[in-house]
Amino acid sequence: MIHGIISVLIGIVIVCPFLVTIVFLVTMRKMGKAPARVLGQAADWTTPFLFLAVYISASAIFGDGVGYYIVGIAIFIAILQAVIERMKVKEFIISRFLQKTWRLYFLVLGLSYLVLIVTGIIFKVSEYVK
Repeated sequence: MIHGIISVLIGIVIVCPFLVTIVFLVTMRKMGKAPARVLGQAADWTTPFLFLAVYISASAIFGDGVGYYIVGIAIFIAILQAVIERMKVKEFIISRFLQKTWRLYFLVLGLSYLVLIVTGIIFKVSEYVK
């Protein structure tokens, strides 16, 4: 019984990763913190779930092997971000670089998730029509 409930909750969080953001923002609001201040933290907590959701959505649409592309793109983004960061600032601070990269992952993965959901819906509707 408990395992079933836990697996359903994990499934909901993976399928709808932005629920983590909403729950985090609501929780922080109840604690008295302004949503504008904790938006970055909410993005940080949501990013791992976005990685999973994008992987699952992409593999459902395109088949196996998309994980390599996702990891490759993430590594490419990190390298590109490191080069840009190194050119912009004199002193390279690794923690700031990691935070910027993680938040960029949030933006890229969020957009990718939305595109994959729309693409999946279009594919399923066109498959149903045929």
